[in-house]
Amino acid sequence: MPRLSDVARVAGVSKATASRALSGADGVSAATRSKVQRTAEQLGFRASGAARRLATGMTRTIGVLTPSVDRWYFGSVLHGIAHMADAHEHDVLLYDLGAFGRGGHEKFERFMRRGEVDGLVTITWSLVGGDLTRLAQLGIPVATVGEPTPHSRSFSLDDDAAGELAAEHLVRLGHTDLLHLASETEVQPFDSSSSDRRKRAFEAVSIRHGLRMRPVTTVPTHLEGAHGIVRALLDRDDRPTGVVAGTDEAALACMLAAHQLGIRVPEELSVIGVDDVPAAAAFGLTTVRQDPARHGEDVVAWIIEALSRPEAEPDRSHTSYAPELVVRASTAPPPR
Repeated sequence: MPRLSDVARVAGVSKATASRALSGADGVSAATRSKVQRTAEQLGFRASGAARRLATGMTRTIGVLTPSVDRWYFGSVLHGIAHMADAHEHDVLLYDLGAFGRGGHEKFERFMRRGEVDGLVTITWSLVGGDLTRLAQLGIPVATVGEPTPHSRSFSLDDDAAGELAAEHLVRLGHTDLLHLASETEVQPFDSSSSDRRKRAFEAVSIRHGLRMRPVTTVPTHLEGAHGIVRALLDRDDRPTGVVAGTDEAALACMLAAHQLGIRVPEELSVIGVDDVPAAAAFGLTTVRQDPARHGEDVVAWIIEALSRPEAEPDRSHTSYAPELVVRASTAPPPR
């Protein structure tokens, strides 16, 4: 197996220069770096992570703590993170916290013991107190995606605006009897979640327009779990003319239940969601769009920038993304 000394000899440089050229460290001309890299590739040499860290003080790896990997929102954020990390020649080290974030702190401790990342992203799971202090002492920038938090840099959809936009759309169509479907939370308490912010925005719109105030119904985050609950709500004479769902999955569950019950959408029931998942367009679902992949890209761009300013004060600012109403075939004026 070729060693660093072999690369240096064949390239005609010192071992120290070869190390700096392969690790990305400063002090090497572009021509020399290119020559050493070509030589290493020809010989089949691969620099170890330990050597790279010694040379640059960086692992070129970004850690991600996520409560799920198989749902649309989390997968979209991860896609954006991976895309931008690759553009900056960084890898991603993923810590899957499991259902509803169980074992989150234990996996954070494992991350701390390994210490093999340059920055850390948490998705809808914010670190506080001593954990952040320990990371600051290590000089590791931290950011949260999906929840605004005062404890670290954060990026998320403006959920208040999203909830208002969805409700106002049906009000403008003439609906006065609406039901809100709020989704259960993944990790955080409901009263500090995106689901609660969207619910409160819906309630504010209802009060402002003097609408009938039906009790808000909380449903599971996945379509299968929400379907049975929503079907029971629609299978009665006193049903609303419109449903504002906190997520597209709840909205699609509502459309499925309506179809099974012979309720025509949108002639007899209007349905709107939030997210704009890939299936939304196929089912003609009116929704409020967000772009989690962009949030993931932006958080990595911030980490890369923060790494270039190690002496800067901690950044606890928040980036809020404006939602976009996407009108399709699932909403219309209420039946006369």
